[in-house]
Amino acid sequence: MAAKDTAAKNTTAQAEEHACTCSQFATADGRTTGCTATTKRLFAPGHDAKLKSFLIRMGADGAEVIRTVDGITSPADALTHAQKFAFGHMVIAGVALAGEKARKKAERLEAKAAAKAEGRTARAKQPKKVTAKVGRATFTGRMDGEHFVYEVKGKERRTLKFQAV
Repeated sequence: MAAKDTAAKNTTAQAEEHACTCSQFATADGRTTGCTATTKRLFAPGHDAKLKSFLIRMGADGAEVIRTVDGITSPADALTHAQKFAFGHMVIAGVALAGEKARKKAERLEAKAAAKAEGRTARAKQPKKVTAKVGRATFTGRMDGEHFVYEVKGKERRTLKFQAV
């Protein structure tokens, strides 16, 4: 049993270092994971997550991802590349979530723009507040044609005899 463990350790130790797998992925416009690591394994530590997040971002953007291995390029969408790894289902879920978030954000912005436009028209419809002196008292009210309209003890009053303050 010990001989098997020693043989496994020797083959791992003898494996030569190569570029991390996440460095093989890029888009046509030059976006990459930015990886320059070398490793004896498939990924450098933590770089599987780096590739996963890169594929989610590119999938959400709808960008074509190009994988280059030994000078051979294979362009495909991010989901196709992700299916080759154990975390592929996470990339598919992440792209779907990103699409949903983008849709909700667009709805919020549209609702905000509509509310803003409606708020402008509502403010335009509201009469301008005016302060005027009626007799000895000063009231805040609105103008209705030539009349100054104000409230006293919850009742609306109108007058032509006032002085704007």
